[in-house]
Amino acid sequence: MTDYLKFWLIPNGLVAAGIAGFVLGGDWVWLGIATFPILAAIDALLPRNMRPRRMTNNFLATAPVWMAAIGSLAIYFFAAHHIANNELTTMQIVGSIASLMWISVVPGGPAAHELWHRRHKASRVLGQISQICMFDGIRDIGHIVGHHIDVCTPEDGDTAPRGQTLYWFALHELYVSFSIGFRLEKRALNKRGLSFWNWRNRTWSWVGVMLVFQGLIFLVGGWAGVALTVTGMLAARLWIESFNYFQHYGLIRVEGSRIGNRHVWNHMSELSRIVSFEITNHAGHHQDSYMPYNKLVPHPEAIPMPSLFTCFFVALIPPLWHRRIIMPALKRWDLEYATAEERTLAREQNKRAGWPDWIGEAGDKAGKAATVGC
Repeated sequence: MTDYLKFWLIPNGLVAAGIAGFVLGGDWVWLGIATFPILAAIDALLPRNMRPRRMTNNFLATAPVWMAAIGSLAIYFFAAHHIANNELTTMQIVGSIASLMWISVVPGGPAAHELWHRRHKASRVLGQISQICMFDGIRDIGHIVGHHIDVCTPEDGDTAPRGQTLYWFALHELYVSFSIGFRLEKRALNKRGLSFWNWRNRTWSWVGVMLVFQGLIFLVGGWAGVALTVTGMLAARLWIESFNYFQHYGLIRVEGSRIGNRHVWNHMSELSRIVSFEITNHAGHHQDSYMPYNKLVPHPEAIPMPSLFTCFFVALIPPLWHRRIIMPALKRWDLEYATAEERTLAREQNKRAGWPDWIGEAGDKAGKAATVGC
């Protein structure tokens, strides 16, 4: 029962804090974003948790995901009502946007992701609707049809190549993530003999949902509410791209080859796992994308990584991220986990990034202990 309570209380506690900030008003609007540094500090101090979840009741495991997705939508109405009925200072407007951004990213983003992958249609629809909090209504298309097939190859927009900074990746992904979904939707329509302008195009569904949502926001908060919520969504869109940076950074897979557990970085600190609905423990997710978060099994043989929050703050200083965290991890990955073909591609990326040639220095010793099945 403890595991159920963790997922019921902690992700939705973040949503509740954000909503409470708008209900209380004034400087309390900062309450939502204030949970971010607190969560990050606690998570960085916690040990890695490699224990599988003891959650067998599907309803009790799914309900908190629904609550987080609905809550990430609901908080925008509280924000719109607040700005329409109060005179906010500049700093309070900034705090409002920051809180909306944070709740949309965590737990809103992971909740939407979890629901995209459910077999139950109602869950998938809710996930697709809730992703408008990230100002992207077709993100699930690029993720499911693109990322899950192309992961760790040059075709995968969610895999950052070696040497790329967090800043460039996040800005680049603003275009790439949408363009991939747009292109894949257009291709699917063409295969069915349908025009891009056909009403079945999910792009138009997204526009329609967004117009309805912002229409409701307007009824609650007027143009000030619309401006606030759109700004919060756009900010969330940029931030969610930055978290993608850490899931597969620098990992290599030959196109067409089997996807293994080794093609994912896992961040196993307890709070990272809980607020992300196990996205930070998602190696098994790439083996079976329908597997619910509560059934994902940690892989103790994987290269250990720090808390996802720690990685985020360190990556804000690119040289520190490269030298202290990701280069040592990738060196071990290249020499112990990569196949011969992957090492060839990795060596080329290392050269382009201006990194040391540790594969060449290892010579014949590279790959002797490779755990290819990982």
